[in-house]
Amino acid sequence: MTHPEDPTRPAAAAACSCGAWWTGISRSHCAADGCHRTFSGETAADRHRQGRFGIDRRCVDPASVGLVPVDKPYGVLWQNPAPDGPVWFAS
Repeated sequence: MTHPEDPTRPAAAAACSCGAWWTGISRSHCAADGCHRTFSGETAADRHRQGRFGIDRRCVDPASVGLVPVDKPYGVLWQNPAPDGPVWFAS
């Protein structure tokens, strides 16, 4: 399904008043003033927030807390890095 105003763009799962849009229902978008970054999920989004709630909580550069950028059709998605080496699953 495509976006009704732009047929070259897929329909967004969500959007923000800042103009950002993204697909995937588990994504998180930080709507704090000056931030407006999109994350793979709540864990990655929480990782970029530092300080105490209600006192000095603020956004930090996602790369400074170990998140990695991934280019997506809608822009940059910040996520936790993939594990090093092979991943083994218990059966």
